[in-house]
Formats: sequence, structure tokens, C-alpha cells
Amino acid sequence: MADHAKATFGLRVIASDKTFFSDRAQSLTVQTLDGQQQFLAHHAQIILAVDPGELRIVDAEGNLIRVVAGFGTMIFANNRATVLVDTCETQEELDERRAAEALERAKERMRQKQSLREYMLNKTAMARAMSRLQFKGKNFR
Repeated sequence: MADHAKATFGLRVIASDKTFFSDRAQSLTVQTLDGQQQFLAHHAQIILAVDPGELRIVDAEGNLIRVVAGFGTMIFANNRATVLVDTCETQEELDERRAAEALERAKERMRQKQSLREYMLNKTAMARAMSRLQFKGKNFR
């Protein structure tokens, strides 16, 4: 049973500007439209949308890696997972002031009359900024 707990799968987390993770992992937790979903080795095949929020990886050695990811997609098939997101940042990489300013800009744009497309874009910007600020404020120690 102990061997099963250490089972791993191939994982790649790719943001628009970098490959954040490319190695073996014991587990992956992503934010989806329906809440958080965790994946372990040999998970059934699935494709899903990734929502902005915390992404947690337990690597092959058991180390916990936490980042905040933006919108994207994920596929799990043949004991391999690939996560494609627009942004992926650690707490150290996040600029809290910039995220707060982005949230205020999105809130202001939401108060203005706008087309449905503009509304959805602003809602997306607000969700991304809020998830960054929530992640930055967490204490993982």
C-alpha cells in the first residue's frame, strides 16, 4: 500500500511565458469551474477548464509546490497531465501592488456601461486579480 501512495505521473505546467514544471508528481490540485479538483497517478482521462486560483503540486519527492495560475485548460491521459495556463506565479513573483491596481481598474470598468464582451473581459480580469491577491496573502509556513 505504501508503494501506491508514492505512485507518480508525468506533469507539465506551461504558462504563456514559461514552462513552470516538467517532472514527475504525486498529486496535482487545480481550480476548476466546479471547485478544486485533485489528480493522482492513473487518474481517468479528462479534459477540463482551469479557473484562476491556487495550483498545488506534490512532486515525486513529496515536496509541496504552490502557485497561482490563471485561466487555461488541462488534460490527463495515459498517466500524464498537461496544464496550459495564461499565467503561473509563485508568491515571490507576485506584485501585490500591481494586482491590487488591476483589481481596482477592473472594478471601475465593471461600473461603466459596456457590451457583453467587455463585461466578460472585465469579469475575467477581476477574477484573475482577486485570485492573485488571495494567494499572495496566504501564509504557507
